[in-house]
Amino acid sequence: MSLRKSGAAAGAPVGSKGLTQVGTPNRVQKRTPNSNTGGGDLSGLNSSSFLQDDYSFMQAPRRSTDAFQTPRRGAASPVDIFQTPMTSQGGQMHSGFAERAYQNTGGKNGFIGTGTGSGVADNNAVPRRSLLDDLAQDPMFGPTLAPAQQPPRDDGGSGKLPVAKAAPVALKPAPKQSASAIPEAVVDLPTQRLYLSAIFASLLAWKIYNVLDLIADESKLISVWMFAKWCLLDTAMCYAAWRMHVPGISVSRKAMYLLIMLCIFVDLNMFLLPSSIVVLALKPMAISVASGCMRSVKSIPWLGPRLVGDNDLLIDTFELDDEHILGRHTIHILPHSLAHMNPQTKSFCIDSRAQYVAPWYSRLTLGLLGGQGGIYSQTNNHQQVTIPILINGTHPASIHYAYTSFETGERQVRKISNVGALQVYTGAIYPSLGNWVMATYHLPVTEVGAYEIVSVKDVKGLEFRTATHAPPTIVVSCPKARLQWRTDVGTVDNFSVGSDGHASICQRLGSADSDSNPNPSTNGLIEVVAEGYEPMDMNIVRLVNGHREVIGLDGVQPRISEISAALPDTKDAPVDPAKQAEIERWSRYRARRSVYTLSDAFLRPGEYVYKLESIRDAANHSVALGDRNLGHRHGNSGSSGDKVASSGGLFDGEKMVVGKATSYMARVHVHQRPTAAWASRLLGGELPLRLSDDKLRKSKHLLPLKLSGNGPWTVEYAVVNGDEVTHESQTFSDAKDASIEASKPGIYHLAGLSDSHCSGVADRSNVTLVLTPHPAINVTSAPIMAHECGGEIGAQIELELAGRPPFAVHYRERNLRFPNSRALTRVIRTQQRRYTLKIVPELAGTYELEFFRLEDDNYPSGQPISEVVRQAIHAQPSVRVDPKFRHHQPAICMGQSFSLPLVFKGNGPWQLMYNVVHDDRRHTRTVADIVDEQFTLDLGSLDSPGEYTVELVQVKDGNMCARDLMDIAATVKVREGGPRAVFQCPEGGIRVLDGEQARIPVQASGEYPIDLKYRKIGEPTERVFTAKLGYGSRGNNGGSQVSGSVPAYGPGEYELIAADDICPGTVDPLGARCTIKVEPKPSAWFTGSGLLYNRSSNMAQTESDGAWQLASVCEGTTTPGAFELGLSGSGPWRLEYRVDFWLWSNAHSGDPRYVDRSNTHTAVAMQQSTLKAECCDPGLYRYTLTAVSDERYQRLQRLEPSHPDTLPGETKGLTVVEHRVTRSPQAELRAYLPDGTPIDTSSSRSAFGRSRQQAIKHCLAPGQSRSEGGAQTWANVRDHLPVFRVDFEPDGLAPFDAWIEVFPASGPSEVVAIRDIEGYSQAIALPEHIASQIGRYHMRLVRTRDARGCEHNYVDPSEVGLGRPDKDGKAIAGGIEIEYIEAPSARPASSSPASNPSRSVCVGDILAFDLRGLNSWNVDYTYNGHRRSTHSSKRLFRRLADEPGTFALTSVCHRSANDCCSEFTDLNYTIHDIPRVRVSGGKNVYQDILEGDMADIRLDLVGTPPFTFTWQRRALGGNKVLESHTVKDFDGKVYIIPTSSEGIFEVTFIQDQFCQYPKA
Repeated sequence: MSLRKSGAAAGAPVGSKGLTQVGTPNRVQKRTPNSNTGGGDLSGLNSSSFLQDDYSFMQAPRRSTDAFQTPRRGAASPVDIFQTPMTSQGGQMHSGFAERAYQNTGGKNGFIGTGTGSGVADNNAVPRRSLLDDLAQDPMFGPTLAPAQQPPRDDGGSGKLPVAKAAPVALKPAPKQSASAIPEAVVDLPTQRLYLSAIFASLLAWKIYNVLDLIADESKLISVWMFAKWCLLDTAMCYAAWRMHVPGISVSRKAMYLLIMLCIFVDLNMFLLPSSIVVLALKPMAISVASGCMRSVKSIPWLGPRLVGDNDLLIDTFELDDEHILGRHTIHILPHSLAHMNPQTKSFCIDSRAQYVAPWYSRLTLGLLGGQGGIYSQTNNHQQVTIPILINGTHPASIHYAYTSFETGERQVRKISNVGALQVYTGAIYPSLGNWVMATYHLPVTEVGAYEIVSVKDVKGLEFRTATHAPPTIVVSCPKARLQWRTDVGTVDNFSVGSDGHASICQRLGSADSDSNPNPSTNGLIEVVAEGYEPMDMNIVRLVNGHREVIGLDGVQPRISEISAALPDTKDAPVDPAKQAEIERWSRYRARRSVYTLSDAFLRPGEYVYKLESIRDAANHSVALGDRNLGHRHGNSGSSGDKVASSGGLFDGEKMVVGKATSYMARVHVHQRPTAAWASRLLGGELPLRLSDDKLRKSKHLLPLKLSGNGPWTVEYAVVNGDEVTHESQTFSDAKDASIEASKPGIYHLAGLSDSHCSGVADRSNVTLVLTPHPAINVTSAPIMAHECGGEIGAQIELELAGRPPFAVHYRERNLRFPNSRALTRVIRTQQRRYTLKIVPELAGTYELEFFRLEDDNYPSGQPISEVVRQAIHAQPSVRVDPKFRHHQPAICMGQSFSLPLVFKGNGPWQLMYNVVHDDRRHTRTVADIVDEQFTLDLGSLDSPGEYTVELVQVKDGNMCARDLMDIAATVKVREGGPRAVFQCPEGGIRVLDGEQARIPVQASGEYPIDLKYRKIGEPTERVFTAKLGYGSRGNNGGSQVSGSVPAYGPGEYELIAADDICPGTVDPLGARCTIKVEPKPSAWFTGSGLLYNRSSNMAQTESDGAWQLASVCEGTTTPGAFELGLSGSGPWRLEYRVDFWLWSNAHSGDPRYVDRSNTHTAVAMQQSTLKAECCDPGLYRYTLTAVSDERYQRLQRLEPSHPDTLPGETKGLTVVEHRVTRSPQAELRAYLPDGTPIDTSSSRSAFGRSRQQAIKHCLAPGQSRSEGGAQTWANVRDHLPVFRVDFEPDGLAPFDAWIEVFPASGPSEVVAIRDIEGYSQAIALPEHIASQIGRYHMRLVRTRDARGCEHNYVDPSEVGLGRPDKDGKAIAGGIEIEYIEAPSARPASSSPASNPSRSVCVGDILAFDLRGLNSWNVDYTYNGHRRSTHSSKRLFRRLADEPGTFALTSVCHRSANDCCSEFTDLNYTIHDIPRVRVSGGKNVYQDILEGDMADIRLDLVGTPPFTFTWQRRALGGNKVLESHTVKDFDGKVYIIPTSSEGIFEVTFIQDQFCQYPKA
């Protein structure tokens, strides 16, 4: 595609550089999506040429000098006088995103240099867009909101975001989420997420509580238990988040492992590494957050103090609020004010259609209703142009400026009285100068011309200083352009413009290059009409079938160039020279109109879309075109290499938006010329095509076509049949089913083609159709002669065929000798055109063959024919084997005769010649005079074993007509002898178990089935048993050896009698007999070794009244004894025995009806085995052998119970014995009051489930113990102490011995032995040095023994005397604990304000008390009349005085024994409030004064006089203290500071009679 100037010389390109590619330096290529006022579709910005350059300016940091760059046509602006020392605090923001965010928020927070209106020539100005567009292009938010994903805007410039339209965005398919582990039918997914989130939040809160508790407790720096606990809980929580698969909460396996590692790392730092960098960094923040939360909870009435209480964290982090010293007074002196118009020396452009400027109240209403406010306010759907005026000083009251017209050169001075109606952006406020500000006021303009500021005054009438040599601000007409169709093209190539404004043309076949076309401008269809400040640059985008190109017009000479018709013509008006000079001075800024022609060859079919994207004038005003308005205008006084953004409203990806043509977009649809050709499946098939009148063949053909183009198509074709030529045409609406119906023979070729738009060229290849002829046949016959058989024995028929093979000849065959017989229909199929048919029937007669139908490939349905052949035939003789004989192969024994049944046909008598083949020898025999058709051929006796074959060779009938026989034979097998059988009996016979049936193995040689006969020797009936070795038997070597077995009927000796198959066999006499034997059953019993017969044993349901017993043993013995066993059978043995047990307390011991426990056991025994007796529980044990099995009898054999009273040497049948275990002596330690009342010391459950005795506690006042008091005091106390005794159970046998271990409060334990206790109770006398100490001591029973020598150990003997088992001094499980407790005490800590003798403290002081006694106290105190009770585990008890009032510590008790307390009456305190001061009423006052003026600063004091306070004056904008004064012993409440100095006045210290702030 080329761009040519209309009327120029051939080959001269338009512009000095021709068509420059995208990205060249001389092209404005910055593309800004959504640059029109009404928004736009951003989906068309997927092209890299749009996006890459558009977002590059946002990613690069903007230089600080960009805001003050000079325009391309003008001198630098002297703005140095406006740069005050506080300029760095101004609101100049260099982020493109920040500028756009300001423009979309209505100008409430505007910036210097960004306040230009529509058409402002600003280097850094950005076209107006929505905040969503800005977020998409910002480097921080761009990845999450891509431009192609933003919804299009079509709000008409209202600034509101409309409903998003669907855009074809290529999104990755969402990963499929796995289903939740809990079915939704049980619990729905939102509820699952709620429950799981609640669990996680609860665990997190619990963990935070543990961490804060550990931080607050200074005595605990690390906690291994918390670390282990939270590692497990965190791992379980992460695993549950992965395993549950709850959508929205689930994590992947990799994320689960990472979370577990992170949690363990956090737990390690929180609980085990208190000095790590992480903990030291997070500890202050955690303490601050926790203390803040606790204070918030504590502020809840009634409930808060009960939930939080006086936590140490609140005490340590308490800080007095800042309200004790409130307010400051600032004195400031103001300098002179400054004003400057257009400080960045930008140029501006204005749209000629924007004739109306909305008043200030209209813009305010538009901003309140959600319209676009700010710098670019909307007027008649056009952007308002404003010129920035920089104000550095007080707020202006009036502004005077000068306006010069480009048309007349006249200069007018105008005034703005209502400055508040202007848009303003406050860039910086200088507190050191009072209400001195740096602000930018935006002056709205609607006329083209030059603007200069004249004067600015404030409300006091003071005039601002202005720039004296600042150049005027130039406002020109914004450039605009449009596309239009040429009217002088005509209708060449079917060019036309539709009702929608788009054009269409047929594809051009010739070249449009300048070398072949002398006037390439005639190829152009589109003109570009541009108007603006010349020279102008334009960017045009051409999209050809998805390929995007950019055309640039860089200040080229147009075809037509003239002053815009909108400007007045002053050529003929009389003007004076001075005025004419002014007009000439400003005339170069006037707008001019230019016309360009776009040429294109249109050699490729498809869519040609032309989009006029942007135009830029000589003042660098760039306008993005493409919407219903002129688009956004943005000036830029930078270099010409800056880029222009497109509107983004034309392309959706690389596709055109369907709609009517606009002034900035034109579409040319180039229709491809149609083509036509025969389909490839037609040309690739069999040619020529054949026509046939057969119903199974085609009488016409459909000739498929391959069409391209736009339907409908009209195809012209010709049919040439010899000298006859026929021209025809056919129209098709669908290219898929396009075909020509051909029913005439001839040559078909395509002549022409046209579709709905253009004409085309058809393929010149031909297709031929031919008409096929009918098939034909010629039949000739000759007889087959045999004189010895009476003449003709058959016929030979020759068939000559004409047509297209393959052929099928149908004929009927009939024997006229049998007129009532049915004719046989036969078919001859052949690929040859000549075929010979021979018939030689067996029956005689006259045969007739009628040929009635002929088929070939062209006529598969067949053509009728009528050809008949008759032939008289004499039949030949024949013979065959009877079909019944062929069903099996016979076998006979050697010496037996064999006969073969035959069937003859023909005229008898017959003569047969046959061969007998045996052992590769052949014997030929002949049998004559065979009269009957059914004949049996006798071969006689066959004396040689093997296989005999009978072959039939030749047969002759009565006429001596011979016929040779082929493949007629029979075979017979001759056996030499019968089978031979023998028993396979092992040596010693066959052994079986009792009750099992035995089988005798047999081996035989022969062919199955084999019949066997055998008998049992010695049986009176002489019964003969029969068996058959059949198909299921195992055979070797092809069946010659057969193995099997026969059943045996009971034990005994068996003999094999006979073995036969088809021949009688023999029996081997050496293996003819076999013996069957039965194995004996196993048995088990108790031997008499170590057993004693006890006649007093209670054996119920037996004949005897005694039992065999093992010697009795004590409970818990390690050698209870064992029973020796007797065994018979084949070992090893498996025994089953039952153990019946009666407790020692059972009154019916030995009676099976009252057994307490019965268990059945199994054991494996060898030849010499014993059965160990049980000894765990005391009582009577009875052992009964119930069953036994051995190696042969795998199943248990039952044993009968037997306990004879004979001597031990005769106890082979003994299966029941007894054993008694004697109970060890039982005792218990008990405590009694001095009057004999028992003390309850029942065990309680500890935290880990272990039971331990409750301690007996006794509270002693200080000085009552043996160590602190005298002997007499201890004696008086001892009479009231508990008494301890050891009590035995009455089933033991006295006298008893007992050993008791005593653990004192300090020192090693001692074992006290008490011997020869005759009764069942004995008092314990403990050593005085053990029982008289303050603290806790413990006693436990170690061991007891009775008169029988049976002992009972209550403690492991290895642990006795090793010290306290519980190293922490807590209660020891078992036994009795006694604790002597001394009452607690409290006294003020020496370093605490509580030690003040006056008992006066201040709010914020910490009252600390030292507690004495056990390390766990309950403390009661009152605060402002409210009684409170708390628990303390630390010796230092602290409370915070957080409000004024009274505090009293009333009592302290041991937590372990609340009845052991101490009360106090001298720990009462008065809490005073902190004094306060208010500077200027407690407010931050900023006062501007003139030099020499005075100001009074008031200080209000609150507290108890006298006061002492310090005030100081600091410099503005810093912390330097200029002066400081301290006032002491001031008795008043108000203090005045008169001053004329500049600075910040504030109070830093205050003290009253009792307290001060801040604290020392």
